[in-house]
Order: sequence, then structure tokens, then C-alpha cells
Amino acid sequence: MEKPLNYEQTFKIELLNEFSNGVYARLLNFILKNGIDKNDSNNFYVNLLQQFSEMLHINLFKMTNVELDNVKAYWDNMNNYIKGITKERNPVEGS
Repeated sequence: MEKPLNYEQTFKIELLNEFSNGVYARLLNFILKNGIDKNDSNNFYVNLLQQFSEMLHINLFKMTNVELDNVKAYWDNMNNYIKGITKERNPVEGS
């Protein structure tokens, strides 16, 4: 017997997928824009991108609501972190 589809959980997962892919894309763009070799396993940002990739491949449909909330908290924190490191800083002219 198949498990009934939980539309609320499915919606929550879809939002989480969109959000997490956006965080991944922002870091990837930062890496590419700054000429960082995506294959350099000694680079912190490359390792973080690999961690994000692994997180994106987790089957969220097998998780409980509490586990999904934990994954959401992880991506919220990573989003804030990535915003901080990718923020463009305008150089001060004349200094």
C-alpha cells in the first residue's frame, strides 16, 4: 500500500529545494567570478560547494518534519554566510 501524498510536506520540500539551489548557485557564481579552480580541493570555497552538492542530493521526502526544519535551518545559516562572503565591496577610491 502506498503512503498517501502529503501536499503540505511536498510544498515545504519544493520551497527548500528552490532555496538551497539558489544558495549553491550563488557560491558557484562567486567561485567562477573570482577565477577559483572548481577542482582545487585545498580551497575552502570549493570544499563548501562540494558540501552543498552533497546536501542537495539528500532525499528530503524520507525526512520527518523535524528533520526538514533542521535542513531548512542549515540552509538559512549557509545563505546568510554566503551573502556575507559574496557581498561585493566597492574599493575606496584614492586610498
